[in-house]
Amino acid sequence: MSLPLAGVRVIDLTQFVVGPWLTTLLGDLGADVIKIERPGTGDGSRRLDRVFGEGMSSYFIGLNRSKRSIELDLHTPEGAEVVARLLDGADVLIANFRPGVMERLGLGYERLAERYPKLVYLSITAFGEEGPLASKPAMDIIVQAVGGVMGLTGEQGRPPVKVGAPVADFVGAYMAFGAVLLGLYVRQTQGIGQRVDVNLLDGQVSMLANFLTGFAMTGEPMGPQGGSHPQIVPYQVFQTRDSYIVVGCLTEGFWRGLCDVIGRPDLTDDPRFLTNADRVQHRADLVPILSEIFGARPSSAWLALLEERGVPASAVNTTREVVANPQVRLNGMIVDATHPSLGPMTLVGNPFHLHATPPEPSRPAPLLGEHTVEVLRELGYDVADIERLGVRGIMEGA
Repeated sequence: MSLPLAGVRVIDLTQFVVGPWLTTLLGDLGADVIKIERPGTGDGSRRLDRVFGEGMSSYFIGLNRSKRSIELDLHTPEGAEVVARLLDGADVLIANFRPGVMERLGLGYERLAERYPKLVYLSITAFGEEGPLASKPAMDIIVQAVGGVMGLTGEQGRPPVKVGAPVADFVGAYMAFGAVLLGLYVRQTQGIGQRVDVNLLDGQVSMLANFLTGFAMTGEPMGPQGGSHPQIVPYQVFQTRDSYIVVGCLTEGFWRGLCDVIGRPDLTDDPRFLTNADRVQHRADLVPILSEIFGARPSSAWLALLEERGVPASAVNTTREVVANPQVRLNGMIVDATHPSLGPMTLVGNPFHLHATPPEPSRPAPLLGEHTVEVLRELGYDVADIERLGVRGIMEGA
């Protein structure tokens, strides 16, 4: 069977995280993704580290498989000509510039929609297309702060902490993935293209759905709880004799099971701890009791007992342990690959599991401009045309 997005062409004008991860997911599922990069420098993430050499950072490689790279200067007439030819055969255009940049490049939606009425035009911004923050520069850490996620992260009485992974970018990528598919579905069923806007701030605020409703009623904002949960107790990190584990008692059944495991069934009858609401109210009484108990044994002993009793618990894994985790590998989320130029490497897999048409990474992360000539020839440019474009600075290495 064909991959779900076979035959879909995506023009990718994105860089760093949110856009590149989105287009990697689309490419894994069969889309022909053409990544347009600035001549000579390319995606700004290419030079964030030198793990695989200059211009091919591990950061870039991890986010940019299953696409082709062309070098194109969008500010030149020749570049505009190439973009026009690309869009003649394209289904989706994706950009993550600040509002107004695409318009200045002559690639604003209103202008393109006249010529390409069925184009799905996805704009990814930090804060939205309009409003007081729209034009401000931002990246993942800024959006985490503005959107409130950082305000819930960290230890009480200590400075706020950024979520370790770039959660604003990755949530934005998955939102944008759904937005692209919805745009393509509407085009298929109704015959129209449209502009679709996704912004990272909305993604962060959407993660507060279980917090904001209560705040609206009580007027009491929830602050950081460290490794615990502001609404559920116990649901947090505990230090054992040799490391850390997490225990999550989302239900009263799990709470009773935990009390049995630690040899304190009496806690279930304590009026301070009868329900989750009681335990949240008396967190300061309960957590020290549990912390002292968990500190008496190593993690392995506790995890064995908790698993036997069916209480949700886990070690706190490092990246090393995630890569080696048999469940993660069985799920296909660790991909051992070989880049034709750079050698063996490990990548994160595609999290969408379509059993009849599973994702298939089509190619490794591209070298800068690796496919420029290939794509130009597909667009009908002959050797003389390509030489002419190269002379005029549209590409490097044509």
